[in-house]
Formats: sequence, structure tokens, C-alpha cells
Amino acid sequence: STYATIDDDRTARMTLTYVHFVHILVDSLVVLTPFAIYPKLGVASILLSGVVTLFYKGILQISHGLFDPFGNEDSTQDNFQVDVLIAEANAGSMRWIQGDQSG
Repeated sequence: STYATIDDDRTARMTLTYVHFVHILVDSLVVLTPFAIYPKLGVASILLSGVVTLFYKGILQISHGLFDPFGNEDSTQDNFQVDVLIAEANAGSMRWIQGDQSG
């Protein structure tokens, strides 16, 4: 058996139906939120529904970026830059500074 074949790539990907299902769930939550919170909060629900919309739509955009983090499928989202991730992960590491000192 070999790694990195087309079958491995297909099994690791999220199905398109799952992506659409999550999108529909978030959209329905955003649409129904003002009606659900109006009886308890009254006029404040107008402002709070905007906050809920901003939060859930932002999380949805981040999750879409995580479906193809390195841009293998020519995604238009902001992709992860591996060199930046490695540099930030090693930024606070003292092990690398002490590694070149001969002792």
C-alpha cells in the first residue's frame, strides 16, 4: 500500500454535503435568532442579533478556510503559510538559541 494516492486524498476530505449542511445550519440559526430572543430581550434583540450574526458568520468563514488550509484545491480563502507557522512556533523557543553554543 502506498500513501498519498487519490484514494487517500478522497477519504481525508470532508464531503460537500457536510459543508453545505453546516452552511444551512448557520444560516438558519442567524435568521431565526432575532425571533427566538425577542420575547425575553425586546428591542435589545435587534442589536444582539447583529452580534450573533457577526460571530457565527465569522466562525463559518474560518471553518471554510480549514477545509483546504494549504490551498491545494485552488481555494480563494486565505491559506496557511507554512513558513510563518514554523517561525511563530519557534519564536519563543530558547532551545534553538542555546543549540549553537558549544559547551
